[in-house]
Amino acid sequence: MNILRVDFHELYRRHLCRHGQFGINLWHILAVYGIYFSICSLAAVAVRTLLPQATALDQSLVLAAMFLPYLAVLVRNIPVPVMLLTVLSAVILILAAVSTQSIPFWLHVIMILVWHRVQLISHRRYILRRDMSAFDSRYRKGRTLFLLLAVYELPILLHYLAFGRKDWVR
Repeated sequence: MNILRVDFHELYRRHLCRHGQFGINLWHILAVYGIYFSICSLAAVAVRTLLPQATALDQSLVLAAMFLPYLAVLVRNIPVPVMLLTVLSAVILILAAVSTQSIPFWLHVIMILVWHRVQLISHRRYILRRDMSAFDSRYRKGRTLFLLLAVYELPILLHYLAFGRKDWVR
């Protein structure tokens, strides 16, 4: 399992074993956007604190630079249409974080925890499970798998919602 070289379609098929229902994917993408928004907002707060004279454009450029390593990992491993949606998501998140300066720092910290909890709770409502044993040998539970899924979760969800209509289960 190498985070820099991933078989995206295999990872997507693995995702469908536990997240095959439309509702859980919808809740998860809302939670991922919520978490990413709060992380971007915390970074924007840090930029404003460290560079008090920074304009909104300056803040946006710093945040965009912070997204580049993430996008560089993805560009070699995900389909072009999914990559374009991921870049668009990054741009929207950056613009939202820079333009909503009135939300307090501490609230973003709390919201990261809340959105993560939303993801966990959604697993109680959407209980469809498929056999994942075909993926057990390649994707062993642990820190590496956790990191791999954290990096690829947004593209997987975007692929499911934008291009995976045939995979939707109610």
